[in-house]
Amino acid sequence: MAAKYKLVLRRDMRKDAVAGSKLYYANAKAAGVCDMYELCDLISLSSTASAGDVRLILDELIEVMKRSLGKGEVVQVGELGNFQLQFGSTGTLTKKEFTQALIKSKRIVFRPGKALREAIKNYAFEKLPDPTDKEEGGSGDDDDDDRPVIE
Repeated sequence: MAAKYKLVLRRDMRKDAVAGSKLYYANAKAAGVCDMYELCDLISLSSTASAGDVRLILDELIEVMKRSLGKGEVVQVGELGNFQLQFGSTGTLTKKEFTQALIKSKRIVFRPGKALREAIKNYAFEKLPDPTDKEEGGSGDDDDDDRPVIE
């Protein structure tokens, strides 16, 4: 199965782009969702753990990650990758003016491990059909043309 994308018209991001020019870019589209229940079932199929055991481990992983990230640690999850807390803040003129209340945009950053980074090199891609596109070329037959014929 191939990863799906559609084309979207956006501002031309090249350095030498003319002001106001636009180009079509690929935009990744999800083909569905693999939820926690399905994920646990799939993992249990290739291990000796039951789906419930897998769910228990993943739930506990989240609890451990919350504690570790809260302490400022980078959480390394093997070949899956690393998780790290990052944030920004509003600036102040002096150190004395700064308070914790100025810390904004808190987020957890994920950096995939080598196995995941390598996997995307082998992915195939498939363009989703755009209903607004007209067929190019064609067979020359007008059988699909539903316009009335004027004679």
